[in-house]
Amino acid sequence: MIPAHLPPRTSRGDHPVLERIVGDSDAFLGHWEHSPVVAEAGPAAGEAFSLETALSLLNRAGLPASCFRVFQDGAPRPQEEFSSGRGRPGPGREPVADRTALLRAHDAGATIVFEEVRLLVPEVERLASQLEEELGFGVYCAAFLTPAGNSGVRPHYDLASGFLCQVHGSKSWSVGAPETLWPTVPSGASQPEFAPVLQTVLTPGSTLYIPRGHPHAGTATDELSLHLSFAVKPRTWKDVLLAHLREEGQHEPLREMLPLGHTDLDGRDLLAEALERLNAAVAAAR
Repeated sequence: MIPAHLPPRTSRGDHPVLERIVGDSDAFLGHWEHSPVVAEAGPAAGEAFSLETALSLLNRAGLPASCFRVFQDGAPRPQEEFSSGRGRPGPGREPVADRTALLRAHDAGATIVFEEVRLLVPEVERLASQLEEELGFGVYCAAFLTPAGNSGVRPHYDLASGFLCQVHGSKSWSVGAPETLWPTVPSGASQPEFAPVLQTVLTPGSTLYIPRGHPHAGTATDELSLHLSFAVKPRTWKDVLLAHLREEGQHEPLREMLPLGHTDLDGRDLLAEALERLNAAVAAAR
């Protein structure tokens, strides 16, 4: 059984940026895409995004409405409650944060989620772009500021695997097993029920890795919690096939209509013929 907590750093240093987030990358890669794990990673996330940074964004004049969300007791609050029009209105001019309303909601226990953090904080952009280059996948960053004793986002699963890096305070997490491995449909408004396969309390410097599709929920302990999330956008074998279909779509055998009476044929035979034609198109393009 793969352990739920990683051992001290012993890796060879093949993934230096990843190791800033998960510590021992060799041990971590045994969990990649399959099982959640907690790692003691160090201060990298906190150096890129601190509590002071979060509070400065919370008090920032002109913060675009698309750069934050508000959750109360795990449920989303309407964006209109926390945004207002610009001084000079016009087409395409996005509303901005109502700082007074945001601070009031936070004082009442609401979680503030800062979106598009890469656009807002240069240090996060540098770390995320380095991680992208090393992993070969796109990375989206958000930060979650949760008052003491309050839940963050209600139980859900994500379509991207995530590194949750605790920056300030502590947060208790429960993670379950996926109902569907690597799902393509989001959990949406439903709240999946799950038996935890991992329960942990994150403290500054620790990272929780949650593979896509694993349901999870978190609650701040008796202190204010801030964590920075790195979501790894999946690129699958299906994406590779679709890209080839787009690239080779002009190849004549792939443009040919199916034979008359194809509805009476076995779907597996049709698929085998389609794959044979695709392979021929790829071979011809080499």
